[in-house]
Amino acid sequence: MKRIFFSVLIICFIHIAASAQNMQTVIKTEALKMAKALAALDLETYASYSWPSLANDPNSKQMIKQGVDSAEKYRKQFGIKVKSVIIGNPSTVVTHKGVMQCTIPQNVTVEAFAGSITTETTLIGLSTDGVKWYFVDAMFFERDTKAKLPELSPKLIIPAPKAPVILGADGKEIKMN
Repeated sequence: MKRIFFSVLIICFIHIAASAQNMQTVIKTEALKMAKALAALDLETYASYSWPSLANDPNSKQMIKQGVDSAEKYRKQFGIKVKSVIIGNPSTVVTHKGVMQCTIPQNVTVEAFAGSITTETTLIGLSTDGVKWYFVDAMFFERDTKAKLPELSPKLIIPAPKAPVILGADGKEIKMN
């Protein structure tokens, strides 16, 4: 009887571990799709990964339109292109007030004729069902858009922002003071 109990217990632990692993894969896959849209400057697809209350807000839509217009203008004028978007591994998922949440590191390198800039940011992954994931840069939780976003779990650890790394056309780092 003890063997059966321990066998069932082991199977349950394996199932829980596999489910957690699968959730991490789903989150990273969704984040990679969003990153691919960003790298291709497919801002419509990119915007589809925004939390619905942000994506449907008229002010947010206006900001997105302005961002698209500016990105297109500067891309043409200065030869700006997204060189790479690297998505790290999601943190452990926590559920707070019905919303699944995690953090995901993201590095974006943008190039222009004068050099490149690399930013390392933290994305907050949000989902109500564990299948469809939305991503919001952590800095938005500190702005006036915070009211349109779900409350974050106190268990969610958000690293402090890092300064961007700027490289000149010669490949040497430019220090900003």
